[in-house]
Amino acid sequence: MQKVLFGKRSFETELIIFDKDGTIADFGKTWLPVLGERLEIIFDEIPDLPVDRIRSKLYKVYGIEGEVIDPFGPFPYSPPWEDEIIITMVLYEAGVPWQKGKAVTRYAIEKAEERLDRTSYDVLFEGVAEALECLKKDGLLISLATADLTDIAEKTLKNAGIHHLFDYIIGADKVQNDKPDPEMVLKTVEALQADIGKTALVGDTITDMEMGRRAEVGLIVGVTEGGIASEEHLRKDADVVIASVRDIRTA
Repeated sequence: MQKVLFGKRSFETELIIFDKDGTIADFGKTWLPVLGERLEIIFDEIPDLPVDRIRSKLYKVYGIEGEVIDPFGPFPYSPPWEDEIIITMVLYEAGVPWQKGKAVTRYAIEKAEERLDRTSYDVLFEGVAEALECLKKDGLLISLATADLTDIAEKTLKNAGIHHLFDYIIGADKVQNDKPDPEMVLKTVEALQADIGKTALVGDTITDMEMGRRAEVGLIVGVTEGGIASEEHLRKDADVVIASVRDIRTA
């Protein structure tokens, strides 16, 4: 068991569960290009669509304005199957039959992953890899709980060269109930045979904080570097709010 400092807050820790996008990786640099690629594929598959209108409508529905992402909108939280419904609905409103829109959207979501060189987009925040390496070296269990698919999360970590640091990785496809349901946390704790009371959850969104509270982890840690949720919003459920994963270290 290690005493770990989360900013200035000391906590006797066995396991740290990290969110991925917005916490250890730059959410905007990863997912805005993915969304853009999905749309380009859809526009190629369905000619004569009102491109500007659909793009504008979809960004509004997702809560995206320029590079600003609404912390209460769906974009930071929606797994691929929810993205499929959101995009299909926007296409349907533009006159695309539901089944056709759904099929093309599903194809675009899958094809975008093949087309994009994720090594160019999976960008870790500065100093995160070094911080995780130090925590692992000091004997902490480290895991990842993400709304992304598990295989994509694993590829992201491999691209970043930090996959080997994680003892357990779980995505939305491995649970029946996605965040903020506590299932991801509870499965992680069970798999690693850890003490929930000695577990810290680190995330950047309101959903992460709520998941930690519902799972009754020992410490809930909000991170502001990703810019998805403000410190004020995170503090509603977090025990401590820090600027970055760089601010986590053993005492």
